[in-house]
Order: sequence, then structure tokens, then C-alpha cells
Amino acid sequence: MQKNILFAVLVLLCLNFSVNGQAIISIKGRVMNHIGKPLARASIKTKSAAASSTNDAGEFKMQVTESIGTLSISYTGYKTIIINYSAANRNNLEIILDEETGNLDEVQVMGYGQTTRRLNTGNITTIKAADIEQQPVTNPLAALQGRVPGLTITQTSGVAGSSFKVLIRGQSALDLSKSQNDPLFIIDGVPFEQGNTAISRLNSAAMNSAGEGGLSPLNTINPQDIESIDVLKDADATAIYGSRGANGVILITTKKAKYGKTNFAVNSYTGFSRVGRTMNMLNTSQYVAMRKEAFKNDGITPTAANAPDIMLWDTTRYTDFRKLLIGNTAHDAQMQLTVTGGNEQTNFRLGGNYHRQTAVFSKDFADQVASVSLNVNHRSNNNRFAVQFSAQFANDENRLPGKDFSRYLNLPPNLRLYDEARNLSWADSGVVYNTLGNGDIVNPLALLNETFNGNNSNLTGNLILNYIIVEGLTLKTNLGYNAFFTKGSSLKPSTSIDPYLISDYGVRASSGFSSSQLQNWIIEPQADYKVSVKWGKLSAMIGLTLQSKSSESDYQTGNNYSSDLLLNSIAAAGTITASNDESLYRYSALFGRVNYNYMDRYILNISGRRDGSSRFGPDKQMANFGAVGLAWLFSNEDLIRNNLPFLSSGKLRASYGVTGNDQIGDYKYLNLWSNTTSTYNGLAGLRPNTLFNPDYNWERIRKAEIGLELGFLNDRILLTAAYYRNRCSNQLINYTLPSQTGFFQVVKNFPGLVQNAGLEFTLTTVNLRSNKFKWTSAFNISGNRNKLIDFPNLSSSSYSGSYIEGKSLGVIRALKYLGVNPQTGLYTFEDLNGDGSLTSADYQVFGDKDARFSGGLQNNVSIGNIEFSFFFQFTRQTGLNYVNQLSTSTPGKMYNQPELVLEHWQNPGDDSPVQRLTTAANSTAGLLGYLRLSDGLYTDASFIKLRNINCSWSLPQRWLKHSPLQACRVYAQAQNVLTITGYKGSDPETQNFYVLPPLKTFVFGLQLNL
Repeated sequence: MQKNILFAVLVLLCLNFSVNGQAIISIKGRVMNHIGKPLARASIKTKSAAASSTNDAGEFKMQVTESIGTLSISYTGYKTIIINYSAANRNNLEIILDEETGNLDEVQVMGYGQTTRRLNTGNITTIKAADIEQQPVTNPLAALQGRVPGLTITQTSGVAGSSFKVLIRGQSALDLSKSQNDPLFIIDGVPFEQGNTAISRLNSAAMNSAGEGGLSPLNTINPQDIESIDVLKDADATAIYGSRGANGVILITTKKAKYGKTNFAVNSYTGFSRVGRTMNMLNTSQYVAMRKEAFKNDGITPTAANAPDIMLWDTTRYTDFRKLLIGNTAHDAQMQLTVTGGNEQTNFRLGGNYHRQTAVFSKDFADQVASVSLNVNHRSNNNRFAVQFSAQFANDENRLPGKDFSRYLNLPPNLRLYDEARNLSWADSGVVYNTLGNGDIVNPLALLNETFNGNNSNLTGNLILNYIIVEGLTLKTNLGYNAFFTKGSSLKPSTSIDPYLISDYGVRASSGFSSSQLQNWIIEPQADYKVSVKWGKLSAMIGLTLQSKSSESDYQTGNNYSSDLLLNSIAAAGTITASNDESLYRYSALFGRVNYNYMDRYILNISGRRDGSSRFGPDKQMANFGAVGLAWLFSNEDLIRNNLPFLSSGKLRASYGVTGNDQIGDYKYLNLWSNTTSTYNGLAGLRPNTLFNPDYNWERIRKAEIGLELGFLNDRILLTAAYYRNRCSNQLINYTLPSQTGFFQVVKNFPGLVQNAGLEFTLTTVNLRSNKFKWTSAFNISGNRNKLIDFPNLSSSSYSGSYIEGKSLGVIRALKYLGVNPQTGLYTFEDLNGDGSLTSADYQVFGDKDARFSGGLQNNVSIGNIEFSFFFQFTRQTGLNYVNQLSTSTPGKMYNQPELVLEHWQNPGDDSPVQRLTTAANSTAGLLGYLRLSDGLYTDASFIKLRNINCSWSLPQRWLKHSPLQACRVYAQAQNVLTITGYKGSDPETQNFYVLPPLKTFVFGLQLNL
């Protein structure tokens, strides 16, 4: 027995030193990524031993039979490298992997984790820093336009810092005032609670005449600090966020610290911006001819009383108001400084940015943003404990005029602006401007004296703690804080007021002040477990969310100031009106996810969340949401791999889940009252606002999707296609109540059902590739169909005039426009029921305002050190034409018109798009009221925009060999370069003649690395 044991020990000892006569060599090392983070389960392969993998600390140990050889190290999302080992270095291998640039293996940020396109079961679109940095924009949303299928982003104005409309896969809410369609924005794991809600209650040039638009809070996020933006769309990707992800999720990941020697980078550019597509207006001779013809058609003789503009004013005087008011050149300048460095235990990134852009109104108006960002990573020597801290602070100071000067482009072109003494003119030939028209004929240059100052500050901080308990089990805590502060003032000095209003009506200087603060903190402890099981990999995650958001705001207006010098003091106002508001929101959740990967062929992903919100009444505050995602990587099947060699990758995926919505505002289930200026016995009064209703609960959105992803020729051609169907039920709406109840409205659930369904396609190709030349393309297109599936008792509800069952929420329901009668020269409309009058009973359906399809095309070309790229965005849609803005000013009255009115009707038999000219408010002019209720208001608003051009040249390294520079790059960039459209109006994106269109921007820059 003892001999047998001794023999076995000898055999084992021999095996430890030789196999088939060869020596056994032990190799040890560690694998890390480019920022010094250990990579767990990285694959280690060599010719003379079985494959191995790293542990959670990134360490590996393996035995080989070759004293000199090579190791192949690979990890999903990183470039595979091959290194040499020998007796001299086999025990202290330090291996750094760079991120993979291939599309399928690029890292994607998902809810509480990371994945790749190859292994993802959900629908996530990632926009990388390389695409963002090519665009001279200050708002991250501008960098996404046209690049993400299913994501619609529309700029509301060309004013610097203005807001954007964001919609992911269509509108689901019946009542936009209470159930917003904006997605959830998360920055480095911290919810950006200000979201996409426009800032400030004060009027500024960023708002249109209806009070829509405003300044964007996302303008405080520096695009140059962003590493990637991930757009989560389907249930598998968004259900992990529960109610907060009902309308999609946009994850913004900032740039992180890098491991290596200290590097200093400078990126600076300067440039200019000009107004984009507008409309040509009549010159003075054309305007005078229009006015005279209008009087002739009316049978009225023009006199000094009814036509001072052509009888008293100088008809040879001409002011091109488009050039005067919005034709200036805006100047852009930006400076970005970044320092990175550190060792494998501690590394950092510190960045600072300053951007300034003036306005096309005047050089005195400007928007300037200053920001600073910090990221620090630290890891213990045993690699079990890691901490990551990131913070960003930005201050946006926007000095705008009080109004958008685009709204004054229709002033008479011979309006006198200065009198003989070169003072601003408010009258001409004894005729006071404010007595003409509707009081909107003014001297626009006086409005330059009005000022708006919006000061917005955004602070975001995030601390992530990781600790590896045992191999495969990690505890993680995410601590986040976000604060958004706004302070604004709007001053209207006496120099901007018509002196006749001051003398005759006692109008005095006025001012407005507003301020608000929103503070949000979040705590999310989390446990992750990963293990390799038979035939696959299993990962599980469970976490808890605790969140609190508080907000405060106040608003004051002051009137009847005795001096313009006192406008900045609210206490100096003759009369003061003030209001304030305060709210608190609490949110908690328990969430989890289980993912099983079977041999990289079949992937199952299950996620769930239990949400609790303070926005609902007792017993209604909790709700459950969840999703399941499946993926079949059929290209890894032997049958496919052996018989379809041209198919390099193929995946079929599907998902289904339920998300919710609590975006209804705070305290709406309670009786709410608001103050009123009316008094009773000298005491301030209150009026009812909303009615007590503790019974409404969560809105629910059920999402289903199926997708196909294919790769050909070693993934040089990648094609994805997806079909989705989202159904929103139990709608939260602001229901109008009869006035006799004493309340105007009540928040309630309504059993309406809204569906959004559509198709999305993306195609990326490597067209040509060699050592010195590369050409790649990326194309995407998507189309969404919105439909109101069910609305009980619609005909008897307050929504009967807005929606139709079976049609889109954006349905166009109007009178049928028949054109201009060739004999009478008047607009005509179809009397559907033949009763001799035009009423709502004659309304018909003429499609909808939803985009039929949209997308973009990107091309990147590199030749040696030269890189060139351009991006086209396209949209097929129906929109409002210029009549929507100008029909209130009857062609022929004392308002200028676009050159399109030159095609008006003049003689019997004329086939014209514009009716006969008139100056009177009679039945002829009154037909414009019917025109605004007809489909004649709409036109094809489709467009193709050359959204971005980028060209750069990097100096050859041999030129920099004897300089302190590591890299040097010069570049030129352009944004909103060209618009191709047949749209009858100003810009097909804004669709409003009275709003400044998006600007064309051209910049030239220099980037240095030291």
C-alpha cells in the first residue's frame, strides 16, 4: 500500500515538471483596460495549453510547455492582442487592452450595467464621442438629430441655448400637460431631474409668441465631455427603470480617467453663424402695389387716414427687415482644456470648457457657458475595492433680447425707424404707429433695449463604490446628487416703450424676476453575481433605489418704475406681483435582472422592478413592472456557420414587457387651491384648482418588439431591422369638469388606448479599407404609426374635437380646401353636408402631422492623416405652411407679406394659390378664418438637411518628433449647412415664420496633445 502511494506521488511530481519530455512553465499576469480597471473573465489562449480566463481581479495563472511563446488575450468590447512571453517576463505580465472599435463588440451602457451589440437582447443605439466631437454644438440633443432610429429631435428655435423637442417612438399621452412624453435622462447613473423641461418663467427670444419653447437645461452639459450617449427604447432595455423609463431612456456617460503618463490636451475653435432658411419679403414697390390693388378690389379710395403708409410715408424708402433684424453674423468661440494621468491604482481626468456665441440679432446679445468636470478612479492593491468619483459643474449665462425679432419681419418695408434728429421714430407724418393695425406695428429697434438675463447652474456628482466579496460576487453602491439652479431677470426700460403710450396711457418701465432650485439625491445599493455554469454563463443583479427630489421657485413682476436705473430692484417698483412654489417628490424601488448566456447561442434576459411614488394616493403608490428578452445567435450554430460562410453574424431577438408612468406632477390627488388677485373684505382670496381624487393610479405601457441583426463579410456589412408595438393604457389625463362643480379639472385615469407601432432599419458598411484609405457609411431609417385604438364615449367627452378613434393623435381634421375660385378670386371650401354654412360638421380627415419616416446617412473617409465626414438627415412629413402665421394679417392690409403672395388672383379665370387682395375686415377677409380651419393650412414639410460636415488633418508624427507635442490636429466643421425642401414656409423644422430658424454654423479649430 505504501509503495503504491509513493509511486503515485512520484508520478504527480513528474507531471509537474514534464509532459512528453517537455518542461512545464508557469505564467502569471493581470489584464486591465485602458483606464486601469481589471477585466474579469478575459480569455487567455496559447498553443501549448488549454484556454484560461482571468478572475474578478483581472489575474490569471496558467501552465504551458513552451519556454518561449505567445499569448492571445481577448475580452468582449476590447481589441484582442497577442504578446510574447519568456522566462524573463512570464511571472509579471501587465496587459492593457484597448476598446474594440468594431460595431458589434463596442461597449453599450444599459440599465445598471454594460453589454455589447453582439450579446444584447434589447434595443439600444449608441452614439460615440467620435461622432459627437465632430459637431460644433453646445447641446447634446443637437448631436443626436437624425442619428438614432426611432428618436425624433426638433429644434424649437435658432436662438442660442433654445430647447429641443424629444420623442422616442411616438406620442403616447393624450394629455401632454400632465403626462409628458419626454424620456428619462441619466448622467453617469444620476437622474437629471430637470430633464428636457424648458427653463424660466420669463419671456425671452427663445420663446415664440404663444409662450412655447424656452431655454434648454441640457445646454449646461458639455458635449465635449461626453464619452457616449445610449438611447434605450424597447421594454428589455427600459423596464429595469420601471415608471421612469416609460418614454425611453437616454444615458449620458462622461469621459473617464485614463491610466498612463500625464497628458495635457487643448481643443479650441472659432467661427461664425448665419441665419438659415427664411422667406423673401416684398420690397417697397411691391408692397405699395399690393396695397393699392387691395384698395381697388375693395372699391375704396386710399386716403391719409386709411392708408398713411402709401399716402403719407416715403414710398421710396426701403428697409429689408430680414437683413436688419436677423441678418447679422453671430460669432462662436470655444476653448477646451483637459488633463489626464495617474497610475494603475489611482488615475484622474480634469477638464474645463468655455463657449461663447453671440446672436444674429446683435453682437450685444450672447450665450456663454463655462463648465468643469472631474473624474477620479482608485483601486486597492489587491484589486478588491474600487471607487470612482465623477462630477460636473456648468454655468450658462444667456443674455437675450426680450423677444425674437423674427416676429417683426412683416412690418411695412417703408416704416421710418429714425427721425430727423436720428432718434428712434414712433410716428411718421403725424401718424402714431401704435394706432395702426393691432398695436403690433412698432419700431423694432427699440426692442433692442429690452434685456433678458438667464443664469443657470447645473451640478452633478456621482460616487460609485465596488467591493469584490468573493470571485463572482460584487457589492456596488451608487451615490448621486444633482442640483439645478436658475435665476433670471427681464427688464423693459422706458427707452423700449412707445413714448405715446407713456404720455397718453401712463405706461411705465417694468421688470420681472424669477429663480428656482431643484435638488435631487439618489442612493442605489446593488449586488452582482456572475458565474460560469455548465454550457454557459449566468449573471444576476439585485438593487434598491431611494430617491428624493425637492424644488422651490419664486416669481415677481414689478411695474411703474420711476427710473430705468432702478429696474434691477423689485422693491423700487410702483406695484409688485409675486408668487412662489415648493414641492417634494419621493421615489423608491426594488429592481433586479437575471441573464443566462448558453454558449453564446441562446441568451435569456429577465428584468423587473417594483416602484413606489409619492405622486399617488394611499394604497396606489406601488406598482410592478418587468420585461423578458430573448436572443438567438444563429450564426454560431454549426449548420449556419458551415453552410453560409458569408454570414459572419446573425441574431434574432424578441422582447416584451410593461413600463409605467407617474409624470403627472406632485400632490395632484389632493384638493389644490391657488391664490387670486380678487379680495374679500380686504383679504386675499383663494380659488379651487384640482379636485381630491386618491383613486387614480399608474399609467401603463406594454411594449413588444422583434428584431433581426445580420453581419456579412466579416461584419463589413451590418444590417439590423426591428418591428415594435407599444400600447399605452390607463391614461392619466387632466379631465375637464363642469363649471358648476366649482373645480375646473381633475386628474384621473381614462381607459383610452394609444398604440405606436413601427419599423426601424440600420445599415453600416465598410466600403473600402486599406493601409492608408478607409471609407465607411452608416444609414438609418424608421417610421412610426400612431393610432388611438379605443376611447370610450369619445363623442360626449371634451376631447371629441381633438381625437378620432382609429386615427393618429396628430390627426388633421379640418374643412376641405378647394382652392381659389377662378371667377370670384375667393377661397372656397367644401360644404360637406350641404346646409349652406361651414361648421365643424363639415370637417374631414386629411392624414396627420406625424412624420411618415425619418433617418440619416453618415459617411466617413480617411486618407492617411486626413479625415472627412458628412451627415445628411431626412424627414418625410406634413406641416403647417406660412399661412398659419400670416393669415391673421390679410394680404393687402398694412403688413408685409412673403413674395409668394405675388401669385395672387387678379382677374377672372386666374388659377392662383392666393385669393384676391383686400384691406377690409369683411367677408372676403373673413374667409381667411375658414382657411385657418382647413387643410389648406398644411403642406408637404419634408426636407433633407446636410446637418454636418467635418474635415481634419493630423500632422505626421515625424514632424512632431523633436517637439513637446504628442499630436496636433487642425479641423473645420459646419452644422446645418444646407436644406433641400419644397416647403412653403420658412424652415421645415420649426415651421413657424415668426421663429428664428436654426443657424448655419462654420468653425475652424486646433487640437493639441502635450
